[in-house]
Amino acid sequence: MKELLNERQIYESKELQQFILQLECRYEIKDLSYKYSNSVNFSENADVPFHQWFRYREGFSGNLIKELIRDSGAAKDEVIIDPFSGSGTTPVVAVLNGYYGFGIDVNPLSAFIANVKMQQYTQKELQLIKSLVRDLPEFKISSTNKYDDIKKYFTQRNFETLCSLKDYIDNIDDTRVQLILKTAFLCIIESSSNRRRDGNGLKTVNTKVSDVRDVFINKATEILNDLESTSSNIKGKGECIADSAKNLYQIYKQNYESKNLKAGTIIFSPPYPNSFDYFESYKLELVFGDFATNIQEINDFRKQAVRSFIGVKEQKESDKYINIIAEEIEKAIPKKEAETGKRDSRTRKVPNMIKGYFSDMQEIIKQCGLCLEKGKKTYIVIDQSAYVGVIVPTDLLLAYLSEQVGFRVESIIECRKCRTSAQQLQRFPYLKNVLRESIVELVKE
Repeated sequence: MKELLNERQIYESKELQQFILQLECRYEIKDLSYKYSNSVNFSENADVPFHQWFRYREGFSGNLIKELIRDSGAAKDEVIIDPFSGSGTTPVVAVLNGYYGFGIDVNPLSAFIANVKMQQYTQKELQLIKSLVRDLPEFKISSTNKYDDIKKYFTQRNFETLCSLKDYIDNIDDTRVQLILKTAFLCIIESSSNRRRDGNGLKTVNTKVSDVRDVFINKATEILNDLESTSSNIKGKGECIADSAKNLYQIYKQNYESKNLKAGTIIFSPPYPNSFDYFESYKLELVFGDFATNIQEINDFRKQAVRSFIGVKEQKESDKYINIIAEEIEKAIPKKEAETGKRDSRTRKVPNMIKGYFSDMQEIIKQCGLCLEKGKKTYIVIDQSAYVGVIVPTDLLLAYLSEQVGFRVESIIECRKCRTSAQQLQRFPYLKNVLRESIVELVKE
């Protein structure tokens, strides 16, 4: 990006361009794409025990977490923290390697699955699960009004079978066994539906699942095999709490600091400021898993989330340079609309989202600092983005904001180049091979 900033004026504001260039020159930027290019997405977890259970598009690989924990110098009796835990990669890897693993996620679905992964189960419990799966009855197809809000996303047969299966699981007496089978149930909802997670939500794709019962048995067996092979060898302890990352220190203080357990390092990948509504992607599981009674109720979770999607509450005050970026996006929208002949209502909401996002993220980084002693590290996996040709250098801006709340920027590690849309690339060719996904490495001062 440094070369681009030196070669041409990409921002309307010369002051902003100079500021971004100064940040690019101030921080040590390491290109380790040869090492991390495949580690900053979830694909490496596709066949890995525990991580393979649930398809979580926004995750990163367990190998990356293992390496960052090692790099941090965290001791075995310290807590590894992730305030955006997702499906639990960070705390699960921590627990499997003998640390305390602590995650927070505003999505209760994510917290639920992560907690099941980190529990130790007795042979008696595992044998009971095995017998329940082996003797799973042929379900009588029954209709229910409870999940009518999501009925349209499934074939009638699959929907009715899922309802019957859910009813069967809900009536299992052993709570811990019930949680494992509910996890297997949640993990097959997407493939059993006529929707697939894609970008900003769900796209229509006809399901290939003709027998939900068989798919459930296979998933439950996969989970059982992972638990049998590793549960007795789990060395650490972990938990994931369904809450907002904005409450990180309060939760950490209550659960760990009060027990004289110290934070070893913090590793997380927050939602990217890409206007994606991640709750939209997981609405089927949220409703079918009884985390929300209907789709409308999911809005309660959105209100607690980082403002990385459009339609968020207004942010009136923000950093000077964040304001300039938001203003440049706002000014560029009418030109795009004139070229396309269409009003871009979605992008018109982006400037406020950008201001809200960085305001929220600075508060969360401040929360991280409260958890850490001097010299301890935080790692943020993030990518840059662009709107109407205006680059939002998220890694540089988070590094800059971190310095204001008690951190020193150790380095920014480039992991891979990230792409923008074909339409935007056509209008703004300078975006090609410029945007990056990176790890911001911070040290508490």
